[in-house]
Amino acid sequence: MVTIRDVSKRAGVSRSTVSRIIAGNGYVSEHARLLVEAAIAELGYRPNTMARGLRSNRSGIIGAVVVNVASPFYAQMVGGMQSACREADKSILLASGYAQAHEEQQAILELIDRSCDGLILYLENPVSEEVKEVVAQADIPIVAIGGEPTPLAWARVGIDNYTGALDGMRHLLAMGHRDIAYFAGTPSYYDTRERLRGIDTALGEVGMSRADIYLEAGDYKERFGYEAAERLLASGRKVSAIFAGDDDIGAGVLLALRHHGVKAPDEISLLGFDDNFHARHLTPSLTTIRQPTDIAGHTAARLLLDMIADRNFEPDDVVIPAELIIRESVIQYSAAKAADCPAETARA
Repeated sequence: MVTIRDVSKRAGVSRSTVSRIIAGNGYVSEHARLLVEAAIAELGYRPNTMARGLRSNRSGIIGAVVVNVASPFYAQMVGGMQSACREADKSILLASGYAQAHEEQQAILELIDRSCDGLILYLENPVSEEVKEVVAQADIPIVAIGGEPTPLAWARVGIDNYTGALDGMRHLLAMGHRDIAYFAGTPSYYDTRERLRGIDTALGEVGMSRADIYLEAGDYKERFGYEAAERLLASGRKVSAIFAGDDDIGAGVLLALRHHGVKAPDEISLLGFDDNFHARHLTPSLTTIRQPTDIAGHTAARLLLDMIADRNFEPDDVVIPAELIIRESVIQYSAAKAADCPAETARA
């Protein structure tokens, strides 16, 4: 195993000089730095991060809890976090909370037990008094990212779900659609509630309300989108557009429409939310609301690292805007075209 002594010998400098360069503390000449970096690269030396953590009283690791690290949505968010950590020469430890209170709280406790210097939390549930007490004793910075606002956080990074849904529904209305279905995600989620609030505002601007549209709520999953679209088609209710709570739901809707011979967007337009990777590759490509989750993750990690470096740093909360992405799946509503090719005929 290569040691600091080996590096110092190869570079021809003292061990203390090598230590200062590795830790990034204290002055060293540029010449010495280049010699040490070359020796490290040649020998393949890896610093003992645990020993460095003991000396500095820091682990060099931040912890993050998201709903599900296996989901493409959260994977992009985690990618942003990791990018910020790499830039700061820090590591990240991840856990999934699965939107379950027990899992979220267990994840928080485990990350604290592993001596993380700070936490990024995407929670969908309130935390218990017991967990609050443990977090208070740990006295580490915490940044909330999306999800349910939590009193544990010293700062919060959110994506503007309200305005994203507002812009999405406004777009459908501007394209002439009034017979609209909305397939919402899990009603207990904060993001779901914010999107519904945006939809309410957009409908109110044209003298409509939720009572004037077809509304169904379920999981943020393709299966729910498929089954909800099946129920809508079976009901015989006329719709010209479906607003899916996220792109996974939208993919399920598109599959159900195809199975029933309903052409999108010719007969039913479709709008998604998130701009997941598959949205642009669907046929038709999905008009959707982009959530820049990678930017949110990077911003949250950067805020946390700044707080770890300076405990007096008091960041403001950050709200990142969502963006309407126009593709192929939403078209202008034409009453004449709808009369010539009604969806009811296609379903028969």
